[in-house]
Amino acid sequence: MIGLDLATSALIDRPDVVEQAARGRFGPFAEQALQLAEQGFCLLDLRDEAFPLVAEQIRVALEPQFDLESWRQGRAANLRLQDGWRFCSAISSLAGHPLVLQLLETLYGRSPFCFQTLNFPVGSQQHFHSDALHFHSYPFGFMCGVWIALEDIQAGSGPLVYYPGSHRLPYCSAESEGFSPEQVAAEPHPQRLFEPFWRQQVKQGGFAAESFLPRQGQALIWHANLLHGGLPVQQRQLTRWSQVSHYYFHGCLYTTPMHSFCLAAGGARLRDPIDVGQPKRRYSHSDGILVKPAV
Repeated sequence: MIGLDLATSALIDRPDVVEQAARGRFGPFAEQALQLAEQGFCLLDLRDEAFPLVAEQIRVALEPQFDLESWRQGRAANLRLQDGWRFCSAISSLAGHPLVLQLLETLYGRSPFCFQTLNFPVGSQQHFHSDALHFHSYPFGFMCGVWIALEDIQAGSGPLVYYPGSHRLPYCSAESEGFSPEQVAAEPHPQRLFEPFWRQQVKQGGFAAESFLPRQGQALIWHANLLHGGLPVQQRQLTRWSQVSHYYFHGCLYTTPMHSFCLAAGGARLRDPIDVGQPKRRYSHSDGILVKPAV
């Protein structure tokens, strides 16, 4: 980690973001820069003449992957597909949308790359959480998620829920919360260990939940630490087709805080994410120094 400048932060995390916006630093994305800095999320409309076709291509490619009939009858668990870009070019195309990449590079000050896609035909019903527990970076903050509606989203479908302002809460990891490698390994779903911590933070901080009911093609970009999840599905006949793409930025160390401990217990867990746009591995590095994760 020699040469890593931990003082370097994303442009939207810097204290002078308002002044920089006023000076035109963010160009056409000044509104998004201020919203992301102040609330932890921003909005972007990607719908154009081509978007409905892309959304339909994704839906047609993925429908055979899901048992929607069992879901409607209450027999299937929550449905999602990770890294569908491997066999569906429309997913990869959407993850590499030029407007998304332009916005992210402008707001963060580094070149972004998508390292994971998730596609959902229905609501996730996932407990609210910070993505920065699952994947983060050194310097902090160089990771974000982009949630895109592939259809108009209705209230009963279990829409996305998020807590504006919660991105300013302290980042957490297994080390910060005092969990040992043995405790994390013993839990089939380790995120559950951290959920009481997040519930306490929301209550103490007085954060109010907001839900996202977008039209097809609208996107919500969230800060690495924004608490977000999925509301309960009230009407199982409704679909909620959507795509989430997660992005890292070049020139960072990439980590898994859920499996990062104090140095004596193994230290930080590094990642070697795939750049979906290439595709190829992007190893953790800083200032030309390559750091490959231990096998």
